[in-house]
Amino acid sequence: MKKEQRKTAFYIALRYLFSKKQHNIINVISLVSMLGIMVCAAALIVVLSVFNGMEQTIGGWFNAFNPDFEITLVEGKSFPVDSFPKEKLAALPEVAAVDEVVSDMVLTTYNDRQELLRLKGVSKEYIERKGFDNLLIDGTFDLYRGGQPCAVVGNIAAGTLQLNLRSYDLMKVYYPKRTKKNLANPTDAFTTQFLYPTGVFNTNTTHDQNHVFCSIDFVRDLMLYEGEVTSVEIQLKDPAKYRKCQDKIQHIVGPSYRVKNKYQQEETLFKTMQSEKLVIYVILAFILLISAFNIIGSLGILILEKREDTSVMRSMGASNSLLQRVFVYEGILTSCAGGAVGMALGAIICLIQQVFHVVKLGGGSGNYIIPYYPVQMQFTDFLWVGVTILAISLLTSLIPALALRKASLKNNRL
Repeated sequence: MKKEQRKTAFYIALRYLFSKKQHNIINVISLVSMLGIMVCAAALIVVLSVFNGMEQTIGGWFNAFNPDFEITLVEGKSFPVDSFPKEKLAALPEVAAVDEVVSDMVLTTYNDRQELLRLKGVSKEYIERKGFDNLLIDGTFDLYRGGQPCAVVGNIAAGTLQLNLRSYDLMKVYYPKRTKKNLANPTDAFTTQFLYPTGVFNTNTTHDQNHVFCSIDFVRDLMLYEGEVTSVEIQLKDPAKYRKCQDKIQHIVGPSYRVKNKYQQEETLFKTMQSEKLVIYVILAFILLISAFNIIGSLGILILEKREDTSVMRSMGASNSLLQRVFVYEGILTSCAGGAVGMALGAIICLIQQVFHVVKLGGGSGNYIIPYYPVQMQFTDFLWVGVTILAISLLTSLIPALALRKASLKNNRL
């Protein structure tokens, strides 16, 4: 019986939606509310898609640099390789390679300039496997040249130090000694080594500001990390399956180690982007709510206009709940019609931007890494926008419908 009532109420509401109204103001208010919902829905789809595009683009830059997984100690800086289950990790069918890394901040001087940089010691196989040669913008990616340890520097750090790869000047690196301290002679408290700069890389990320690649043997000798590493990096055969593999790796290494995927390695950046996306969504949803409140006015006038119809339906046996449901459905249909058109319009705008790159960054002037706003549509965004519109329309439609019910109970008629 309830199912039949719902069908009846829906058909009557659908009829009211397209029927000619006696009071033209109802059509005007309904049109205004539909247009407001349409614009807000389109704006939500476009803005969320732009955030998705930005996140994908920036994530792609980091993903080219960051490993699929980085394993570090929960407490402490370094750990011995002998006690680490490297063989068990390498035996996993999803794992392509397991690499040892020694990395820490060092003081670097070049001619009369100095900078704090992160020295990252890796193996030759690591460089070849990651394809870092594609990131070079100058020089070569050498770890040794003629027996001399070499360094490949991020482009921003190289600019700060004013590196000249065509000269024979060496980079001097200082690292505090871990065991021996001499307060009487502060210079004796540092281990000093030299690196020959052979290349400059560019990743379009913050890593360009302070990262320097060199041989892991050189870094171990500099930092006195014999037989120890600061992290272990894992490369997967299929990086897209990182979610399934992370728990498995964490179980093998145990609670003493922290396993981070690519996004967790840049947690602050991506959390900031997600927070900004959420704030924009809430602001636009609030504007959508304000636009939807026009439905209250249009439904209120429609209830008054259809007073005779509801009296006839009640005399034919229609219950108060059925009549209430008619006007709730009317409000929902009005909102959903505007929302559906808005989401379709937003999708069309996004497709145009994806294909033709109409909206440029900075109005098309200046040198930008991304010359246009990147856009990526996701089904979950459409789902959330649809749910939001449905929830708001239900809320705004219930207010006049509840007023109708109270009036009916009081007067037993409209």
